[in-house]
Amino acid sequence: MSAYWSADNSVRVGETKISVPSENGLSYSPGQKVQIFVDPSSKYIDGRECYLDFNVQLKLPSGKAPTRLQLDKCSSVLLKNIRIYDGSRGQLLEEIADYSTYVAVKYDYDKDKNLENLRALREGCAVHQPDNRGTYGTTKTGMANTTTNPYFKKTTGNQSTAFSDSDLLNAKVCLPLHTGIFANSDTIFPVMMTSGLYIEIDLAEASDVIKQLDSVLRDSRTGLNPHFHSLNGRESPNANTWANGTETTSLYVAYENNLKGSNSVDKFPFVVGETMKLCRSDNNGSGTTFHGGVDLTISQINLSASANASVGLVQVFFQNASNTTGVAIDTNYVLYSTAVADQTSYDATYTVSNVNLIVSQVKLDPKYESGMLQKVREGKAIEFDIHSLTNYKHSILASDRQATFQIFATNSRAKSLLVVPQDSSVYTSAQKISGSGTYVIAGTNYTNACETSKNYEDTCLASTRSAYTGVCDELSAIQYQINGKRVPSREISTKKIATKNSIDAFHIYELEKTLDNSMIAPKSFSEFRNNFVFGRGFSAGGQNGVLDLRGKDLAVNVRYLTSTPPTVGKLFQSFVFHIRRLVLKQDSIEVIH
Repeated sequence: MSAYWSADNSVRVGETKISVPSENGLSYSPGQKVQIFVDPSSKYIDGRECYLDFNVQLKLPSGKAPTRLQLDKCSSVLLKNIRIYDGSRGQLLEEIADYSTYVAVKYDYDKDKNLENLRALREGCAVHQPDNRGTYGTTKTGMANTTTNPYFKKTTGNQSTAFSDSDLLNAKVCLPLHTGIFANSDTIFPVMMTSGLYIEIDLAEASDVIKQLDSVLRDSRTGLNPHFHSLNGRESPNANTWANGTETTSLYVAYENNLKGSNSVDKFPFVVGETMKLCRSDNNGSGTTFHGGVDLTISQINLSASANASVGLVQVFFQNASNTTGVAIDTNYVLYSTAVADQTSYDATYTVSNVNLIVSQVKLDPKYESGMLQKVREGKAIEFDIHSLTNYKHSILASDRQATFQIFATNSRAKSLLVVPQDSSVYTSAQKISGSGTYVIAGTNYTNACETSKNYEDTCLASTRSAYTGVCDELSAIQYQINGKRVPSREISTKKIATKNSIDAFHIYELEKTLDNSMIAPKSFSEFRNNFVFGRGFSAGGQNGVLDLRGKDLAVNVRYLTSTPPTVGKLFQSFVFHIRRLVLKQDSIEVIH
């Protein structure tokens, strides 16, 4: 006999929050493990109101040119894996491998403007700022914020001092734990019945989560970068180009991309000490080669109020340089950073400190609590259902044009299968931070000729999130097989998405159902190309339906049959979302998947 536990049949009479510090240290480096123990004296907790509270401090590598750094736009990717045990550490209640991949999907598809702003305030996530908006038709990004960024100081006025670690802020971050026991739960959890909770969190590698600003990259939204204006600061018809063979120690930046006004220097994305080159904005041609073959090192950034007929322009100073490219540099050229992209490695890192789990304790009506404990003493049990997920991994080579992989799931109440085809290429830390030479989501990067037939608004959009996002990479069709039956009856085509120029409605329709079954509210599909995922919901009943996968054959068929071959190998992160039952008795805990 069982006593079912839910928030509906319990009566709250009070709620308090306590701070539980981590067990094994005051600060942590990338790749280390954070351990937290929630004492059973907390009795009952509301997981939705609990969150991880800590500080994160980024650090520039020594001996390398500086650049502005920030965390990924979803700061929760700092948490690589999560495991939750009972207080004795003998029973694993819940484990989410590659938690960072899961939350990247959740934050990309379950979002609206209010959620984005809330996550920016609480979690240190990136959010688009009008002050840093583009005026060349590039897509919106939160990774260009120079005015309210929590990871570095806002500049004020003209700059002549090199950017350093002292300009990076110790950011306060509060992250909910999107697990069945915590944020994904809609019930009160009886910690006293599990002898407490023991939580282990593996931190991500630094190069996976630290990024440059999008507005300084060569291969990501190139048109968002500062555009070359002239050498003399005059407006047309008196504006001049940087002619071949001409030497200079400074240049003026056009006021496009909102680099206009008295605070233009504050919005300018480059910093003193950063190295840069120029390239064409329309085809990402290789950067210009200056006299001596060296990059331009920025020594000063000023607002020249008298330039451009007294409208004002940002003036960038550097060492004496001669244009030896053989062509004149004009307003079709943009500045891009070489501080990271031109390095074989860029070992920026971070430190996480003052880690605490803020626990929301719930006090119940004493009569209800005593009644529940009496039932447990009589040999009855508390059956507690949580919405959790299990990750199954498979891989294929870039040369594999057709593949089928089996998912040996044993979940008795499965709700959906969500597959993230992740780029399995090995990139250097410099490539991951700058997006140089990584998977091209859309457009064409500098290593290829300009594709005039693909007039993409960003010119190029290369991935800086290869460690935890999905790629389409010429995928043409998907189909699933459950117990020998193909579902749906016809293949799900993704050929239009593979062109990087269009969208397949049937795929989006199936994805919406999958996300809904996965307890991820499908509020936005703006990232369908940037974080490509696919999946299958197991019930037409939405969040109420389940499928017993025990003893069933579950396979995924993928076809890469477009005329263009795939470019990268894939690691398929296959998340099976399911309802997990915890059977809590007086002297034991049973986990039913």
